[in-house]
Amino acid sequence: MPVLNHSRLPFVLAAILAVLQAPAAWAEDHDDADRADEQDGSKWGLGVGASITHSQYKGISKDNSFLPLVTYESKYAKLFGNVLDIKLPSEGPLDFSLRTKVALGEGYKASKSPYLSGMKSRNGSIYLGAATTLHAGFADLSFDYLKDVSGNSKGSQLQFGIDHSFTFDRRYQVTPHAGVTRLDAKYVDYYYGVKASEATATRPAYLGRSTTETEFGVRFGFLIDRNQRLLLDVSDTHWGSGISNSPIVDKKSTPGFKIGYIYGF
Repeated sequence: MPVLNHSRLPFVLAAILAVLQAPAAWAEDHDDADRADEQDGSKWGLGVGASITHSQYKGISKDNSFLPLVTYESKYAKLFGNVLDIKLPSEGPLDFSLRTKVALGEGYKASKSPYLSGMKSRNGSIYLGAATTLHAGFADLSFDYLKDVSGNSKGSQLQFGIDHSFTFDRRYQVTPHAGVTRLDAKYVDYYYGVKASEATATRPAYLGRSTTETEFGVRFGFLIDRNQRLLLDVSDTHWGSGISNSPIVDKKSTPGFKIGYIYGF
C-alpha cells in the first residue's frame, strides 16, 4: 500500500462521519436490492470534505485540502474515511473492534518550509490496533490503541475520547467532544525529532520523547433530507511539551476547521 503524505485533512474529518450520521428515513418503494441492504443493516455513502488546518511546523501556516469521503457500515464492518473497523461481539454497552487507520494528517515535505530545508521528509503511517466504545448514559467514551505497521515511525498511540450528541428537530445535531492521545517516544522522535545529520547552527539536534496531545471541539450536523447531510467540525489541538519543544515546531496549539457533505444510499 502506498504511503500517504501530509494531507491536512486528518482523521478528525472521518470521525465526523461516524459520529454525526443522523438517522435517515428510507422510502418504502426502494427496489429489491435496497430492501436487502436494509434487512442486512448495511448502508453506505459518498461525499467530499474540505479542511483549513494550521500546521504546528515552522514555516508552514495553513493547508487547504479536499478529500473524497466514503462511508460504509454493516453488521460486521464500518468504514469511515481513512478508518476501517472490523466489528467484534459487543458486551452490553461496550462495542469492540479491530481497527486499521491510514493517517492522512501526519508528517511534512521538507520542501514546504525553509526551516525544514536539509531534513528528510516524514511520511504518514498505517496503523493497526484495537478499539472499544462505552455507550454510557451521559456520553460515549472511546478508547483505542494503534501501532504503526508501515515501518515509518514504528511508534504507537493510545487515545481516549468523549463526546455527547444533542439532536434538535431531528435535523440538527451538536456534538461537543474532547480527546487525549498519548504518543510514544518513537512516534514523537520520527515526526518532530532532528537527527544529528539534520542539525544546523539554528536547528539543533532533538530527540523526541513521549508526550500527550489534547483536542477540544464541537461538531455540527445538518440533515438536508433523508439522503443528504452537511457536516462541520471546529476544534483546537494542544501539543504536549515533547512536541512543542522541538526546534521545528513553533506553536503550542493549532485550530482546525473541517466541513463535509455526504449523500447516503
